[in-house]
Amino acid sequence: MSRLPTGSGRGLPAVEPLAHLDYAAELAVKNAALREFWEREGLPLTPDEVAPAPRPRHYRTTTRRHVVVSRGRMQLLADPGGDRPGRPGGLAASALEPTEHAALYNAIAERLREPHFRPLSEALHFVILRGSLTERCLILNVSHLDGVVVRKLRILAEGLPEGDRGLVSAFIFHDPTRSPYYLDTGAVPGSLKVKKLFGPEILMVSFNGRRYSYAPTGFTQVNEAMVPELLATARRLLAPGGGERLLDLYCGYGLFAHDLAADYAAVHGLDAAPEGIESARRNGHFLGTEVRASFRVCRIDGADVTRSLPKPDGRREVILADPPRQGIPPAALAALAERAPARVVQACCGTDEMPAQIRAWQQHGYRLQAVCPLDMFPGTAHLETFIRLEPAG
Repeated sequence: MSRLPTGSGRGLPAVEPLAHLDYAAELAVKNAALREFWEREGLPLTPDEVAPAPRPRHYRTTTRRHVVVSRGRMQLLADPGGDRPGRPGGLAASALEPTEHAALYNAIAERLREPHFRPLSEALHFVILRGSLTERCLILNVSHLDGVVVRKLRILAEGLPEGDRGLVSAFIFHDPTRSPYYLDTGAVPGSLKVKKLFGPEILMVSFNGRRYSYAPTGFTQVNEAMVPELLATARRLLAPGGGERLLDLYCGYGLFAHDLAADYAAVHGLDAAPEGIESARRNGHFLGTEVRASFRVCRIDGADVTRSLPKPDGRREVILADPPRQGIPPAALAALAERAPARVVQACCGTDEMPAQIRAWQQHGYRLQAVCPLDMFPGTAHLETFIRLEPAG
């Protein structure tokens, strides 16, 4: 997308470049930048106006801090994500994180600076908060575990709920590789990954009157307040017609699948994360959708997609896909197009990658029918954009 104005001089992390703007001004900037990007790429149609977020600030339900010990001093640094190091300066105020998160990070930092916590500080890589706007869990990402570290983890965790009633659980996440990704579940196959310190084993969120559970390391949307709009947009673009089969790619814990299950004869969800599929099945049991909705672990490449989905039988199919930023891999997209779905609705969280995805579908005989951007990430330069495609013939 076009270069967007950022807030210099306000001490905001690089991940919050638009948080200094009035929200109406931010939306105007995003709409203009998306239109300019669309025209420059020569893409068909004109995107809809960006759907605004009901809670544009202090909304992020997943946050993190990078733990750094240098010259005997421990710091929790605001972490911009990816493989970039934490930003110097420690605990700057965030316009996008809930105020409860900042208070808890400060409390943790104060405890970790106590001399007896030095072994734990040196083992810690990330401190992570996840959950909902009302309930959250603490995840302590450590590079090594021994008796001293485990004992200090328990002492730290047990004292925290007294100051934060919304903190309902805490977990150890063991990653000896010190991966730059804060929850790298694939870093060390077969080793201990997650160990509960206290509280429930799973996290809970509620949308549209449905309560969903998911694993502490599982994917979930970071903007809880925007999820009802996300679900409504997916439903509107899919336009369920009855008797159809829905293929839900990158289904996670089944958010879309369970919300839409009553409108389809059958729903088939695929995801590469075993913990996501386990959660989706568990949610189907408690929500009463397991009769129509089934879920399988699948890497979502060409061969695995073909093996994991039911064989085409003449029934009308539609596809809903919510892939990571890079989009659907070419082989998987080709395998899906071979099934000749009547409609494809794809969520794109990487705007720069969207033109390649649209052109790939066009090469397989599909035509763009709608472009619906949502402001899932207010205060940042990112959008979540739904595209709808149908056969060109």
